[in-house]
Amino acid sequence: MIPLRRTPLFLLLALLACRPEAGEPSAATVGRGTDRAPAPQWQSSPTSDVRLEGADPLRVQTGPHTLIFPATGDSLAPPYTVSATLQKQQGRLHEGYGLVFGGESLAADEPRQSYSYFLVRGDGTYLIKRRDGASTSLVRDWTHHAAVPRDTDEGGQPVTLAVHVAPTEVRFLVNGQQVAAIPAAELRTSGQVGLRVAHDVRLAVSDFRAAPDR
Repeated sequence: MIPLRRTPLFLLLALLACRPEAGEPSAATVGRGTDRAPAPQWQSSPTSDVRLEGADPLRVQTGPHTLIFPATGDSLAPPYTVSATLQKQQGRLHEGYGLVFGGESLAADEPRQSYSYFLVRGDGTYLIKRRDGASTSLVRDWTHHAAVPRDTDEGGQPVTLAVHVAPTEVRFLVNGQQVAAIPAAELRTSGQVGLRVAHDVRLAVSDFRAAPDR
């Protein structure tokens, strides 16, 4: 018979002290199921007059319009998809919010930033635009679409946005419905991903995902 080894009492106590309380998720999976990737740590630009709380959902309160992006600064090249579910909890009807992709130098001052972005707002419209440093290019002006929910008397409604970035074309979806398809040559497509939120908006962000297409 093989003798059983006894674990020293101090090791058992140390293991019990490190174990999370029952029902409490570990830091790497707060707000996420165990089958999902860890929620990202977030960074904003600018960093002043902006409040970020939580992970998933992430709660955002902006002063000026703000870029929010994973602090790792990882870049993606086509093909990939970025998506998130957003709900405006406070803010004016015409303040936009949505996804950023193809980003470069997002942590820098605005005149040094470059990225493409896809926004919606509470009047039922969406916007697609590109920034290259100090200049911006309008790809699709604010456009009404039935897939974009309008604000109600209680505030903004949840909306899931997705951008499918392929080598030749970029598709834009609202609540699973395609609202636009733009030639990739008109947009920045390789780089950082994240969010853009207009000024004086309180927003909840859940299920943010950005990954290469398989």
